[in-house]
Amino acid sequence: MRSIRQLECAIVKGDVNRATALTGKCLREGLHPAHIIEQGILRAMEIVGERWKTYEYFLPNVLVSAMATKLSLGTLQPALMRVRSRSAGKAVAGTVKGDVHDIGKNIFLMFLEANGFEIIDLGIDVTPESFVKAVRKERPDLLLLSCLYTVTMHSMEDTIIALKKAGLKGRVKILVGGAPITKGFADSIGADEFGMDALDGVKKAKELTTERTAGRKKSGLEP
Repeated sequence: MRSIRQLECAIVKGDVNRATALTGKCLREGLHPAHIIEQGILRAMEIVGERWKTYEYFLPNVLVSAMATKLSLGTLQPALMRVRSRSAGKAVAGTVKGDVHDIGKNIFLMFLEANGFEIIDLGIDVTPESFVKAVRKERPDLLLLSCLYTVTMHSMEDTIIALKKAGLKGRVKILVGGAPITKGFADSIGADEFGMDALDGVKKAKELTTERTAGRKKSGLEP
């Protein structure tokens, strides 16, 4: 466990090179990539978040920690793909219009991939029209909407309204998440569920996919 604690410390300090090296060391020691994310990366992000809230950290500190996190996740990506299970469904994902944050989204998507989901990631600052186009083209089981700013929460609702206008709302399950999102907000905009964190999001994604498959079989759309 010493290496994973060192990784946590490196990310908190924003030591990019050390974080990348320690991620590789954790893998060589036989730690499961999901365990490294949960016990190393996510814990480091919680500490950075708390220091940001108490004004111990400022934007430059957060940015270097974010870069260390991103590179650490990149190191884990091949290992996560090797341990992924059979296909569990397809998901279109993105950070909504006006928001450029993607670290939380990326961690969540890596967990989903490790659990067998096929991911089409549209990236950041995604317009409602782009989500509609992707849902129409890819015909996914899930649409995953993310944001970090409270001022961009309305973009989630705009996206769901656009899906309704396009006649696609009932054809995909919508899962929303991000720091400011609550169950009440998710319900108010017509989302099917919300994820409190990456692990809860995976659980909800599996549940929604199961519901969708059962519904399609009942309606005769699937054998």
